Amino acid sequence: MSIANDIFKKLKFVSYVGIFANLLLTIVKFYVGIVGNSEALIADGFNSLSDIFAGLVVYISFKVSNKPQDKDHPYGHAKAEMIATFIVSLIFFLFGFSVITISALKIYFRQFQRPAFDTLIVALVTIIIKEILYKWTLRWGKLLKSTGLIATAYDHQSDVIVSVAVVIGILFAIEGYPYMDPVAGIIVSFFIFRLAVKLIRESIGNLMDESPPGFIVDKINDTIVSVEGVEKVTNIKVRKSGPYLYIDVEIEINQNMTVKMSHNIAENVKSSLIASNPYINNVMVHINPSK
Repeated sequence: MSIANDIFKKLKFVSYVGIFANLLLTIVKFYVGIVGNSEALIADGFNSLSDIFAGLVVYISFKVSNKPQDKDHPYGHAKAEMIATFIVSLIFFLFGFSVITISALKIYFRQFQRPAFDTLIVALVTIIIKEILYKWTLRWGKLLKSTGLIATAYDHQSDVIVSVAVVIGILFAIEGYPYMDPVAGIIVSFFIFRLAVKLIRESIGNLMDESPPGFIVDKINDTIVSVEGVEKVTNIKVRKSGPYLYIDVEIEINQNMTVKMSHNIAENVKSSLIASNPYINNVMVHINPSK
């Protein structure tokens, strides 16, 4: 099963908006940061650039994962997302290392410059834009039940914290403490490193068929036991591959059920699960007679 076209179109639209906003912020931060002598704003520009890559990964993952199964890929293409995520996380590490190195060298050699006032304005505008993007993306992520969009929303929220650090650094630098600007740049680099570590962990966990969060498994379990004829869930395994979920479950039913009745219950379990979450891609139901 693939993601419904209307859901995919909405996911694509939200991803496009986030990528475009980050692209605009990246260009403005780099330009104003370079012209206005702000290492902190340049570092924040690298942070926005990393967000563009992250947004592209989310979009590409849905596009590639939505491709149908074929002879060479009988389980689909969902793991392509994890390969792309791992590569992007390495790029983030390079961004973070570059920023922290340049900022540290400026502090060591005491190469300080007072930032222009325009840099402070850009940093403040960034906070407003990112807060709007956070609330808007989180709303759509919850409506579409998209873990990718929800994660992107929380990345927008963390960017607000980053930009607050940039504002404080630039403000102190303008007021006569110029070393605070590269210090803020170092702080931003740590946020970039944190995002890289988070993405690496997620990609490795996904490639190793790590289970989704407990609340998702609990909801799946509740959906199964609500199906008429299911007496008990004896075992359940859920793995995540890209945006999709794969479920292998054992259920107990009345031992006096006929084969046809057992088959109908299994089909009802499958249809109920798929109806409850569009990202459930495959369900294997094993029937056991109740004791």
